[in-house]
Amino acid sequence: MTGNRDQLIAALRREQQAADRAEANKLKLACEWADLHPAESIVPAMERWEDADVLGGEGTPQVAEFCVAELGLALGTSTHAARLLLAEALELRHRLKRLWARVQAGEVQAWKARTVAKHTIALPPAVAAYVDSQLETRAARLGPRQVENLVTEAILRLDPDQAERDRQAALAKRYVRITHGRHGIAWVDAQVDTATALQLETAIAAGAKTIETDEPLDLRRAKALGQLVKGDTTVVVHLHDQAVGLLDNTREPVTLDQVANWCGQATTVKPVQVIDLNTHHQTDSAEVPARLKRQAELIFHTCAFPHCTQPATRCDTDHTIAHDDDGPTCSCNLVPLCRRHHRLKTHTLWTYDRINRDTVEWTSPHGLTARRDPTGTWEP
Repeated sequence: MTGNRDQLIAALRREQQAADRAEANKLKLACEWADLHPAESIVPAMERWEDADVLGGEGTPQVAEFCVAELGLALGTSTHAARLLLAEALELRHRLKRLWARVQAGEVQAWKARTVAKHTIALPPAVAAYVDSQLETRAARLGPRQVENLVTEAILRLDPDQAERDRQAALAKRYVRITHGRHGIAWVDAQVDTATALQLETAIAAGAKTIETDEPLDLRRAKALGQLVKGDTTVVVHLHDQAVGLLDNTREPVTLDQVANWCGQATTVKPVQVIDLNTHHQTDSAEVPARLKRQAELIFHTCAFPHCTQPATRCDTDHTIAHDDDGPTCSCNLVPLCRRHHRLKTHTLWTYDRINRDTVEWTSPHGLTARRDPTGTWEP
């Protein structure tokens, strides 16, 4: 039995080492992709539409903007994820050279190096070089929190003015996001200033103490948060039949009993215009009317580019066949695309075809293909 365990551990270590080598090589190949698409590769006819981006920190080479989407498709990731990969790879190769060498030598895992690069991209070259020198012998054993502390210390030591600018920039990035899930449950994610967080923690803790039940503390804290924000809310439900409907833009199935329960908790219900997703609508105008735009949003839910998660309500409504090319403004010719991917489709060799009501097939400039529908992205 012990021999089997030893063999299994050895096999796992070999697999992890192979995975680490593959990730290090992926960083190298990403840099080579960037090298093939420098700013100079943007043809004059495209200069109005395509930007030359500095993805890494100051001193890293510029990259032609539209090359990123095809890299993402090749890797099976979103354009945003491919952009992060390129940025961190270039940051490592050009500004964190000691750490880059250790990654390529197999001494530091790629994910740890990328964690460092993510923190140093916004730093001046001197501060990035200081972080690189401090991590040369310690990177393999530090976790994300220790890396973040080291970067903060470097900025405070070498550039206190930048530290204050960073503090102000962090305040400007505060947010609250709500993501809906199954069974009437949602996730609340927030980034707030420390004072607000402490005040919220105090209020939730006090509220949880007033709930005199044997329920777990986390459940009582969740209920206490609900008491803090309780008030009138508008819930839009799309009815499939007399028993089940869908919450607007979350695609979460709900029962009418569940909706009735919410109504009993001071929820305001407003009847809205019915939009049949299977009905074909058309207009002669190039401008997309609100009803058609809403229908496209409800069919696709997000940007229809492979792996993109931008909500359709924040997207442009694109004519699959351009209106100037006699493409109709109708249900079967309208697809939501975020601004980045709308520009990509309009000004590059990327194309897509509408396969059916909720499915499109994309083709990249080099012939890669992928299909996208509300369930996800796959190769045809």
